[in-house]
Amino acid sequence: MGVFRFKQFSVDDSGSAMKIGTDGVLLGAWARAAGCGTVIDVGAGTGLIALMMAQRYDNICVKGIELDGSACHDARSNVALSPWADRIEIVHDDVLAWRPDENSRMSGGALCIVSNPPFFTEQLRSPDSARALARHGGGFCVESLIEWASGIMSGPDDALSFIAPAERDDEIQYLFALHRLAPVRVTDVVSREGRAPVRRLYEVGCDSNISQPCSRDTLVIRTADGNYSPEYISLTAPFYINL
Repeated sequence: MGVFRFKQFSVDDSGSAMKIGTDGVLLGAWARAAGCGTVIDVGAGTGLIALMMAQRYDNICVKGIELDGSACHDARSNVALSPWADRIEIVHDDVLAWRPDENSRMSGGALCIVSNPPFFTEQLRSPDSARALARHGGGFCVESLIEWASGIMSGPDDALSFIAPAERDDEIQYLFALHRLAPVRVTDVVSREGRAPVRRLYEVGCDSNISQPCSRDTLVIRTADGNYSPEYISLTAPFYINL
């Protein structure tokens, strides 16, 4: 795809197996980090979500964890050219073997984990190995993300936000219960008005710290006549140049 220009930054994804898509933009615009000290972008790719979170919250530090070397190189270049290079660190590592150090909580704020994880579970794999790893996950997938995050989240306001296919909700709800997490906020994403949801955005916390019912809503990307919905424009207008 090359260079994708947003209002306050640009992302070059030419070295990454997975290109910029709607899922990442939705998550980066939707995930909350108010009151957080550190945002951890798990599977950072080319740094899109890390950059979006840094733009939205000017008092946070962002750590992007990325295993693929080419994507990591792109992410570091994109961050270096952004206005927030002093607040974003891209770490080349396997997140499943990585743990945040004490500096990740040095601001005293909560920990916010965000991720656009690989979600395909079928056996058919892409012939391109890097793309297959990015899409199918290898050892990193929705299941391992939830398990890993549950072991990292220790503070009462720590949260995990991620996006996944809507049809996997039963499985994901089971994983929440298995790892003692509970949803705080869920948004169904509908590609066009009148259709079934294709994605779900989740924000979850430790179940022992949650006393309020889960907030649920629906985000329609395009209305029945094919135009972007007012809600989608409101969510993404701080980023997309043409909105």
